[in-house]
Amino acid sequence: MKILAPFFALALPAAAVDLTPRYIDTFADGAASHRLYFADGEKKIGLSLDHETQVAAGGGGVLFRYPKFSEASFLVKHSPVTADQPFSGVALERYREAARRLLPPGATEVKVLDEARDPLTINRWRSYRLAYTFTNGTMPMVQQITFLNLNADEQLVLVATASERNFAEVAGRSFQIIRTWQPMLPGDEKPVREN
Repeated sequence: MKILAPFFALALPAAAVDLTPRYIDTFADGAASHRLYFADGEKKIGLSLDHETQVAAGGGGVLFRYPKFSEASFLVKHSPVTADQPFSGVALERYREAARRLLPPGATEVKVLDEARDPLTINRWRSYRLAYTFTNGTMPMVQQITFLNLNADEQLVLVATASERNFAEVAGRSFQIIRTWQPMLPGDEKPVREN
């Protein structure tokens, strides 16, 4: 049992971002806002959403849905791979295996569509993206899986899934959400005034 303890410590960092969706009402620039955030210890990580995006806990993390596209989803969860694993060599094969395990059960005709290093160039993040096409029943689908190192100790996996026809718009909306990821400073939190 003592031998396994260091492994588990690497798999789940103590300071991991809690991906439970939470909201805070703020007042900025004369407008009230209901803002999504995640807890990171005592810090809050805010995200900006459009009014058409639905958010719920699910899939082992947080699940974003777009009612306009009933088959589409965007899942953000803690990665099954640790952040200390490079996006190269033998470790890259582990990422590929982990990505394939994230495909939906029953996916057929799976093909690699693309791979890209560091597709998200904000916050000094390091990332690796894999994309697959597959068939789910009779519908051609695309799933894009991005392993994202938030820092040296914590890695998230971002999974955008949609029909082939709607994928470009769904991926764009999904990654716009992640691009808005930023710490909420105490000065940013101005509770909504009640009259």
